[in-house]
Amino acid sequence: MENKEKYIELKEFHFFCEKNYLLFSKLISNFEKEKSFSFGIPLGSLKVNKVFISLSRVSKFTSDIKISFSAELSKKIEIEIRLYHEAKMCEVIRFQGFHQSLVSIFPSQKKFGFTKDEKFQWNSFLNKFLTVCIESGRSLENHIPSRI
Repeated sequence: MENKEKYIELKEFHFFCEKNYLLFSKLISNFEKEKSFSFGIPLGSLKVNKVFISLSRVSKFTSDIKISFSAELSKKIEIEIRLYHEAKMCEVIRFQGFHQSLVSIFPSQKKFGFTKDEKFQWNSFLNKFLTVCIESGRSLENHIPSRI
């Protein structure tokens, strides 16, 4: 029964990774031309919080991308993701500077505040974050032409 539960968890994790890839593809249409860009998200007050996305490494089958975001009441959030182009999956590889491979080596369930499903939670956060970016993202530049 334990193997079946692990299979269901893995299937759900893959679903999130595939969904994140689709959301990221909607957010960035021509990432090959522009290696970095930024936009704003209105959260809470009238202040627009800046999101900065940059391409850090590209290979034939993958791309590593860094997302930085700072909100009013929290410290700067940094997420590094890897896009797997052939599999059409997007996975969080580093969250706040903590690499995903380090999570699995801790024997305790709550060592350093991490839980067993930490990778799943990181990808779930990315999913919600990308959804907010698509629904509420705003240009930081004023594209309205002058009347004169």
